[in-house]
Amino acid sequence: MPNVREIAQYWAETNCFDEPTREEAKLLLETATEEELMDRFGTTLEFGTGGLRGVMGVGLNRMNRYTVMQATEGLARYIEKRQEIDASGVVIGFDSRNNSEVFARAAAEVLAKHGIQVYLFRDIVPTPMVSYALLQKKAVAAIILTASHNPPEYNGYKVYWKHGGQIIPPDDEMIIDEVRSVDDIAEIPQMDFEEALQQGRIEWIEDDIDLEYLENLLPLSFGKPSQNEQLGVIYTPLHGTGGRLVPRLLKERGFTNVHCVASQMIPDGNFSTVLSPNPEDAAAYELPMAEAQEEHQLILANDPDADRLGVMVRNNKEEWVRLNGNQIGALLLDFVLGVLQESGKLPENGLYIGSIVTSPLGKRIAEHYGLAVKEVLTGFKWIWSVALQAESEGQKFLFGMEESHGYLMGNHTGDKDGVWAAMAFAEMVASLKAQGSGPIQRLEELYQQYGFHLDSLHNRNFRGLEGKQQMEVTLSQLRENPPERLAGLEVERIIDLLTDQVCIPGSPEIQVGPGLPRSNVIILELEQSARVIVRPSGTEPKVKYYFNLSGEREELQERLAQLKASLGLST
Repeated sequence: MPNVREIAQYWAETNCFDEPTREEAKLLLETATEEELMDRFGTTLEFGTGGLRGVMGVGLNRMNRYTVMQATEGLARYIEKRQEIDASGVVIGFDSRNNSEVFARAAAEVLAKHGIQVYLFRDIVPTPMVSYALLQKKAVAAIILTASHNPPEYNGYKVYWKHGGQIIPPDDEMIIDEVRSVDDIAEIPQMDFEEALQQGRIEWIEDDIDLEYLENLLPLSFGKPSQNEQLGVIYTPLHGTGGRLVPRLLKERGFTNVHCVASQMIPDGNFSTVLSPNPEDAAAYELPMAEAQEEHQLILANDPDADRLGVMVRNNKEEWVRLNGNQIGALLLDFVLGVLQESGKLPENGLYIGSIVTSPLGKRIAEHYGLAVKEVLTGFKWIWSVALQAESEGQKFLFGMEESHGYLMGNHTGDKDGVWAAMAFAEMVASLKAQGSGPIQRLEELYQQYGFHLDSLHNRNFRGLEGKQQMEVTLSQLRENPPERLAGLEVERIIDLLTDQVCIPGSPEIQVGPGLPRSNVIILELEQSARVIVRPSGTEPKVKYYFNLSGEREELQERLAQLKASLGLST
């Protein structure tokens, strides 16, 4: 076990750390419990397959300037080993979170010292636009400083590779190995930021890239400006980066009645007007609803880095209804494919890609329109990777979605795009309004056509180092003692993506799994078209339980409650 007091003492006394860091480390040595010291200095913030994410603060197990430098040093070493140093460099972007710009500059200083060209956004920027810049500049990699929709105390560091998406095997594991080999933070080379600017090793990306990006989105619009101007829209970026582009894009598409929530248009790393900057949470919509007038039929909300979209729609003049990620995606998919089919532009070789935890409703809609369907692991990097591979084999990628409010159409960016999704959803609602309908009515029509679907996510939260161990135990116990029945339903198949095996309860036969990359995911397929998927979160200390049910609407809520109870989950 590491001597955490010695490590904390090193942070308190070594000059490679700035004075505020040293002072905070000294204070921790005087006031912190042994448990807190162990949590901060006894383990290292793990560089996972997407990068870093964690609570900000002093220590090896926190997001701070020095853990960012360590991660960037590992990335720089990998670029050098791959002899990619002559590529166009590395793009760096950051969102509105506290310290995001500080961390972005720290990463730039490390790369510049290695002689790697840096293209740094001068201002906060949506994640999908950073991927866009990576592709446009044909850079070798990109770094994005964001913690997406996490609470204010979090920040994160995501790495994208030259194909435009987040790093995947084998690059991810090799970069991780390089990061782990960085033993001493004091030895990480860095160049003074101003000196790097003067020498041209750091180059600003100015806001004129906004127009380029929006021009790439306009061909992916499917509404009519004459209809768009009839729709009243409320928009909030939840203090994040979406305010840079979404209002401008809506105006470009003819939306003349758009009310932006002024207090939430202000970039604010404390997210001071919301409990959590997460468009999946109902509480995030309190201020937009309070400001809505009778003429407003739609609320659009992006998370802080604008790669996700959340919505609320009017069911009648009084009632606002929040749609979940699966419902938003199903409506978008149906709208896009319907317009393409009606215009004769629906390709015969079209492809829809959904994650394994996305509602089966999306698959059924795609198949109805004649699309091929592929399912991938959770994480949009897998959707983008499979999309690129499929296009190289002659298929046309049309739409990708995750239940966690992530959607993409087109190849302008290698990640989910909440900016495009905001425009597309608003145009869909405007189109439905022109027909005397709305999203709730259209959703009901989809249920009538494809069957009612109830999709639900339950998060089981854990805390601290002990919590991480409990997460591992939870998955291990389920793997070693899988149930044969849940809530009175027979478990027909158990798919273990960690071993890529399929077993049938009560049978000794073991079948080969779906061949997806190995991942700590267990899928329980039950009778009556029920499915439960269990996996640990890749970004937060929680185990996620996904429930996908279809059948008679009146029975499904009770069945969901019974399934949760049978798994020991509070309802």
